[in-house]
Amino acid sequence: GINAENMAFIFLNRFLDLTDAIEEGSLDALDHSDFQNTDIPFEVPLPAKPHISEDQREEIRDWVLTVSMDQRLEQVLPQDERDTYEASLVAASTGVHSLPCLITGYPVLRNKVEFKCPGKEANKESWNKFLMAVKMSHSPPCQDVLKFISQWCGGLPSTSFSFQ
Repeated sequence: GINAENMAFIFLNRFLDLTDAIEEGSLDALDHSDFQNTDIPFEVPLPAKPHISEDQREEIRDWVLTVSMDQRLEQVLPQDERDTYEASLVAASTGVHSLPCLITGYPVLRNKVEFKCPGKEANKESWNKFLMAVKMSHSPPCQDVLKFISQWCGGLPSTSFSFQ
């Protein structure tokens, strides 16, 4: 949806800014205004050179320019009930830390599935979608991921599937 396109625009624009910073060897020119109320770090180590080809970079630049001319996207990251970017694990106003969902990496705020190992949780809706995808696809790689999660988290939750 539109939120995903907004995020793609903001993050790919940031990517282009970072590739420029790599060429200049400095983060000084970066504008951080898009990342207020997020836990996205402003200071990051820069690699010596970009890890993509110049053609790929130009493809990204063309997309960002096309979208910026379109003017139907807002250059804002979607926020949740914490008035914080929805993927931030730290609430901007309170500093409260949330655990990341094992499936999405987004914060687990409510309707959670808890695993046996402490500190391992998933958003119930994301967990149920993942389980359904594993069951419907019969995909060995998906089943491998489920097996890994089970081993990493000390087993799967007893309420493995729920429509609540």
